Amino acid sequence: MCGIAGIYSRTEGKADPGLLKKMCDAMRHRGPNDEGYYIDGNVGLSMRRLSVIDLHTGKQPIHNEDKTVWIVFNGEIYNFRDLRTSLEDKHRFYTNTDTEVIVHLYEEYGEKFVTMLNGMFTFAIWDSPKKTLFVGRDRLGIKPLYYTEANGNFIFASEIKSILEVPYVIREVDPGALDSYFSFLYTPAPLTMFKGIRKLMPGHMMVWKDGHSESIQYWEMDYTPRKETSLDSLVDEFRVKFGRAVKSQLISDVSLGAFLSGGIDSSAIVANMAEYVKGPVETFSIGYGKEEAYYDESEDAKIIAGRYGTNHHSFILRPDVLEILPEVVRSMDEPLADSSVIPNYYLCQQTRKHVTVALSGLGGDELCGGYPRYAGMYLADFYRRIPRVLREKIISGVVLSIPDSSKGRRFVDRAKRFVKSGALPLDNAYFNMISAFDRENKRGLLRDAAWKEGESSAESIFKGYFCRQQKEVLLNKVFFTDMKLYLVDDLLTLTDKMSMAHSLEVRVPFLDNDLVEFMAGIPPELKVRRLTKKYLLKKSLEGILPKKTLYKEKKGFSVPLTLWFRNDLRGFLDSYLSDKRIDRLGYFNRDYVRGLIKRHFNREGNYFSQIWSILVFSLWHSTYIEGKEMEEDGWKDILKAGNEAL
Repeated sequence: MCGIAGIYSRTEGKADPGLLKKMCDAMRHRGPNDEGYYIDGNVGLSMRRLSVIDLHTGKQPIHNEDKTVWIVFNGEIYNFRDLRTSLEDKHRFYTNTDTEVIVHLYEEYGEKFVTMLNGMFTFAIWDSPKKTLFVGRDRLGIKPLYYTEANGNFIFASEIKSILEVPYVIREVDPGALDSYFSFLYTPAPLTMFKGIRKLMPGHMMVWKDGHSESIQYWEMDYTPRKETSLDSLVDEFRVKFGRAVKSQLISDVSLGAFLSGGIDSSAIVANMAEYVKGPVETFSIGYGKEEAYYDESEDAKIIAGRYGTNHHSFILRPDVLEILPEVVRSMDEPLADSSVIPNYYLCQQTRKHVTVALSGLGGDELCGGYPRYAGMYLADFYRRIPRVLREKIISGVVLSIPDSSKGRRFVDRAKRFVKSGALPLDNAYFNMISAFDRENKRGLLRDAAWKEGESSAESIFKGYFCRQQKEVLLNKVFFTDMKLYLVDDLLTLTDKMSMAHSLEVRVPFLDNDLVEFMAGIPPELKVRRLTKKYLLKKSLEGILPKKTLYKEKKGFSVPLTLWFRNDLRGFLDSYLSDKRIDRLGYFNRDYVRGLIKRHFNREGNYFSQIWSILVFSLWHSTYIEGKEMEEDGWKDILKAGNEAL
């Protein structure tokens, strides 16, 4: 695993080696073991390396036999050995890396080589004779790549902070990204929160030649139903493909383990790892203790650890997590208000003390139908058939009047979202279900100067995905949208940033190419069967995992901020989101923010996501736009004052 960066200039001259080094130094955490540079006139490539495969001869950039094609690469190609075998008659290899295989694949197949790769990756290839630069990203966006064009230069890197080392790149908030952030709690590709800096889309390549660029999509999800729909045969096929995916991702020349939450996805991975790994599997989980027992799955993790004899490590997380929030925000590069970023940070930090590579169950929910909102969309069809007067005058009134759970459970909040959205047209219903702020509340939050009139960027991006799939298959529209938005720009992004902040490589077997394409063709009624989520996956794991694991309530990987904001962190909120600070930012209406905190504290609703999004954006803006360090912004003093106010 690595961090890559580079510059391609449209003008004559030589790439600046000093600037390339600054870009690399900014992401040293992604590759603490090595660095490398290549300059050819107006093109410069650079990288930082975390050594995982071929520890001794895998130094990058890597070249072909006559040094006319060069590459920097971030990721892992799990089928590289088979690909190498197919190339050895024509090419002479000087390393044992997957990176060199890509160079020779490019020589043989040109741009089409990328369709042959099974893995997670971003790369940049410089073809010197053709004076052409290719950059590419894996099919599902597991690894990130950012780029911008400034002063006649194309600049790219694995992290935005690396691009910001370039002195002529402007730090300015993108209005469309701001709108999307307060809908989704993240910024969807190709946007970033920085105006002019973009993400390369998953499944895409970009080609730069003669001063011009072209974007090429080389892969897309295909939900065409499979002809074979026998449950037994599909269960058998899933088991084979999933086992193969896990086994392929165990390739490593360094220590390896797995995240284990105790849920279905991570437990399934550990069960398969136990078949292939010699000795006990190293497993890692996060807990919260008795006071926040609803959020704590550590006991569930211990059940699986005991069943498969793993060497299990469990860590307890407490409300003092805000002390590391500035570092988390710096690591993320742009605001991302998924509260699971906190346990991910700690989990990666602790895991890295024991192993260099960890397997994760990420992607299982989107692929197999695991979120409660999927069952909610199934119920929405029935909810619409209830007479309107009954929905609006009785059901809605009763549900919306229920106080929020004193234990922080999400059922009441989800029920309120459902009655507000369930009777809307399908696209609007799902958009509202996944949005933190609906249009009315977003208008209340943002000042006039920050508000973007007309249909929001968030709605446009959402509908671009939701309306692209078959109209008659509702759940496929939902699955596709989540694969394109939530999975990529929330879950995969925060996992990459939190893991690489600690020089830890995280692999995701559920997003194996073959497995993803197989599951896309599974009829949606075999993923969500009435109100049973992950139906096919659960059937596939019967007899392998305990029934308690298969059929327990889904909690998700999050922290109990709902409770902490009402108790331990209330004083902190009042201090950091003070009227003075809100006015200084210039984006928010102070009365709206104050009212939001008050309603949450009084249990009139569960607004922890909305409050968290404002807090994270404020800290990000202070760090990246205003350029204030934690001490300058008074973070420690605010923490102290908040604690004393309790």
